Amino acid sequence: MKTDTTETGNTRATPEVRRQYALVATRLQGALAETVPMPFIVLNTDREVVFANTAAISLFAVDSFEELLGKRPGELVSCVHSVNTAGCGNSGACEFCGNVKAVIGARETGARSEESRVLTERQGRINALNLRVQAFRIEIGSDCFALMYLTDISREKYKEVLESLFLHDSLNALGGILGAVRIMGEQVDSAHMELAHAAAERAEQLIHEVGFLQSVFSAEQGELTVMQEPVQASQLMQDMKLLGELMGCAHGKHIVVDDSGGDIVFVTDRTLLQRSLENLLKNALEASAQDDEVKMGFLRSGKYIHFYIRSRPFIPKHVQAQMFQRTFSTKGRGRGLGTYSARMFVTNYLGGSVSFESSPVDGTVFYVQVPMG
Repeated sequence: MKTDTTETGNTRATPEVRRQYALVATRLQGALAETVPMPFIVLNTDREVVFANTAAISLFAVDSFEELLGKRPGELVSCVHSVNTAGCGNSGACEFCGNVKAVIGARETGARSEESRVLTERQGRINALNLRVQAFRIEIGSDCFALMYLTDISREKYKEVLESLFLHDSLNALGGILGAVRIMGEQVDSAHMELAHAAAERAEQLIHEVGFLQSVFSAEQGELTVMQEPVQASQLMQDMKLLGELMGCAHGKHIVVDDSGGDIVFVTDRTLLQRSLENLLKNALEASAQDDEVKMGFLRSGKYIHFYIRSRPFIPKHVQAQMFQRTFSTKGRGRGLGTYSARMFVTNYLGGSVSFESSPVDGTVFYVQVPMG
């Protein structure tokens, strides 16, 4: 980190600010500060920067620490309120700023965490920045400072928008498309009937996928509502077979249902259980080769009903060790919610368990156990 404070180009680096830099640097400068991957800055009681680590220099996109010295956070990111007024902290909006609230809170109570939403303007271009600010009061001699850790949470905010707005609106739009396509299918001639059915099938598939993502996000936040209802095990297996045969990965493979478990009726959330079994079935089909058989069945054991999905491929040890981990997948980036969501739904919401066993001789079996109700 370049920390030469003898330059005179920065008029904000007053002698008092430089004195405070030297004071803080005796405590924080060195390997410890530079190996912290999270950006942090130290502010004096006027909220002026008197110290920063290399990660902070990178965050603020400057060439050296000298460019930060003596400036306030809003000025460093070109906040519109600091650009269009007399500086950071001098507009009516600044009292609501997460940065300001974190520093004041830390000064009063010792520590404070806030979210900071900043609208920036650089070279005539507007951009948005979301930061999580964690501030701590530190005292060195008679001087009081605020140590601020800064985390860019912009991707988290995009995820919130995706969950609450985009997926919800997508479901509504797809529902409208599906209804329109079905009406069209009743009115077109036979030459276009197949095309209308194919469009309706794709719309239903998208609705199913979007609904699954909504369920995962809601479940992770503890907001998923469980809807208990009587479920007939044999009928569930037949429905799963039909659903599995519609999957693209099922082409050339055989899904077999063993219904020797009898006519068992139990009480659970059918949607969550079906989605869990569906993901495990899809996982088995994707791993299977042409002409392979994937077998499903169930049996009752005491107060529980056990479902199983058996396939021929053996799961390598390194994959077994990471099974059920979120976003882990052998199929590339953007995958890895299937087995994870199955275990989360069943364990957290259905009061059951999901497990598996795999060997080169016997292949792989996934087990789903849920209470009878």
